[in-house]
Amino acid sequence: MLPKLFLLVLLFSSTALTAQPPARVLPIDTLIAQLQRPANGPPIVHRQVAFQGRLFAPSAGIDTVRVPLDLEDVYFHDEVSFSRVAFLAPVRFERTHFAGGLSLTEAHCTAPLALYASHLAKHATFQKTHFRGSADLTASRFAGVASFVGARFAGQHARFAQAQFDEAAYFEQAAFAAPATFTDATFAGIASFKETTWAQPSSFAGVRFADRALFWDAHFAAQGSFDSGRADGELAFDRARFSGAASFADFTFARAARFRAATFGQARFDGAYFRQEADFSASEGRVLRLGAFFNHSLDLSRAAFALIDLRPRGADSTFAAGSRLYWHQPRLGRLQVRWPQLAGHLAAADSAHSLDPTYAALYHQLLGQGLNGDAAACRAERLDRQRLDRAWHEPTRWGLELWRLSADYGTAPQRVLALMFAVVLLCGLAYRMAAHSMRPASGASRPTLADCIAFSLYTFVHVNSRAWAATGKLKLLAVVEALLGWVFFGLLLAAALARVP
Repeated sequence: MLPKLFLLVLLFSSTALTAQPPARVLPIDTLIAQLQRPANGPPIVHRQVAFQGRLFAPSAGIDTVRVPLDLEDVYFHDEVSFSRVAFLAPVRFERTHFAGGLSLTEAHCTAPLALYASHLAKHATFQKTHFRGSADLTASRFAGVASFVGARFAGQHARFAQAQFDEAAYFEQAAFAAPATFTDATFAGIASFKETTWAQPSSFAGVRFADRALFWDAHFAAQGSFDSGRADGELAFDRARFSGAASFADFTFARAARFRAATFGQARFDGAYFRQEADFSASEGRVLRLGAFFNHSLDLSRAAFALIDLRPRGADSTFAAGSRLYWHQPRLGRLQVRWPQLAGHLAAADSAHSLDPTYAALYHQLLGQGLNGDAAACRAERLDRQRLDRAWHEPTRWGLELWRLSADYGTAPQRVLALMFAVVLLCGLAYRMAAHSMRPASGASRPTLADCIAFSLYTFVHVNSRAWAATGKLKLLAVVEALLGWVFFGLLLAAALARVP
């Protein structure tokens, strides 16, 4: 915590210091002459000085800088361009202000380059710059457009920690052969990392994207971390490849998060928050752990993984009420989830997509984990959707309605038993109220309540009662009760079979 606080204070103080140029002003020709020193010349060192005039290395005849360049608290009034210059010695800019922008297009830095806590008021152009030594741009502020398109980072490390990009930042087709860190970096404009490659571990922990961030076709060959970051604009990793472990733990996706056709080795999103849609359609890989909070939707259509873990990692890690899960044509090795977490969230992208294959796949996944109750609940929801999709004039709708009301699609056989008991009891009461229509086998006595209930039970289970017989209109009730007996015994058998895996 202290190093971060120190860097933020340093960045603020550097901005304050460079807002007003130093009183001592030198012509840019002084620096140009020093940059032309031979390899055995003394280092170029400047402190608290301002340079007046434009430095354009190609027109000044500078193609190689052979001596170390060390600038601290220096202010450049005009543009500085080292395009196509080869730096054979270390370069250090600390708390340096470039009022007219800085360009190192196609420059070659064979030794370390540091642009530390500096301020680039206009453009910062590093297109196709080759950093053979380490590159340290920690805590620098890029007020204008920053371009690192096609840059190569091949040194010991590439550091952009606490860097601030006020406008668009382009790292397209850049190659990081060294470990890279963008920890706590801030991107106020569009951040584009299209087709960028990271051969070594990379860290975007604590990063802030205020606008769109595009990682299309990016390749993370080693571990990549985006822990505790935040994206207030769309964040897209379409067709990105995560060969190493990828971590988005506690990341906040305020807008759409797109991982379409992305490839993962192992990825974890524990504690992440997806405020809008989370699109993992057509993605594939080995392990995808999605113990996150999905506020709007999760799309896993055509996703293919050896393992998808949707188990919550905390009290807030689940699907929000009304959120949708799209899972068309799933290809799963194993799914770790409990059905109550998914219940009511499965949805089809359009009317052409049936959810039956999805329910079937989930049903078998739950059975395979020994979660028979969850599997039964999954099947019940599937039948309930089929019921609602049928019109009232269809016989299938009536059959499903009876199956739902009687046994909740087989998940509540005790409800069938309760209904059977109720039918026997109600019919017994009806027989007692119409006792004058009951005829004994012998004698002329009237039946008691117990006799009527016993007669109702015999009728319901299709056993002839030799003591009493229904006459008149009660015969119709007896026939209806006998039919109900057949129906309820069939429902009870179906409910029992439904609980057999």
